[in-house]
Amino acid sequence: MNRPHATPLHPTTGSVLPTILRRVDQATIDAYAAVSGDFNPIHVDPDYASGGPFGRTIAHGLMTLAYVSELLNEWTSGAFDCAGELDVTFIAPVYAGDEVCVTGEIVEIVNRDDVACLRIKLSVSVDERAILAGFDIQPRMNLGR
Repeated sequence: MNRPHATPLHPTTGSVLPTILRRVDQATIDAYAAVSGDFNPIHVDPDYASGGPFGRTIAHGLMTLAYVSELLNEWTSGAFDCAGELDVTFIAPVYAGDEVCVTGEIVEIVNRDDVACLRIKLSVSVDERAILAGFDIQPRMNLGR
């Protein structure tokens, strides 16, 4: 079933947000470690990580979450940074070589402190494997600037 794409000016329940795809490689993970200061060897040391629970290095969870923020900011022309509210759970790791797919669907309009807000179900996956699950609450009045 093809669903309409949501636009910031005309968001409707059932509409989907655009999709972004981000390829993750070890260089990207290493660069994120450098800017975040998180040099946990599970992320940056393939020899160490090979003996860990995942058998190889994994991307930082917050790096994956940054892709969600990127999508929401692009879709809202930056309004997400001003008023968006996330509630997410990390489900599975992202490995070097994975391509992360990020999108969302408007599932309902909710009232938050007398402000109409969109409740957006986030979808973050690699192939059919869910990586992150959760929701964004985005005030409607901040959209379409």
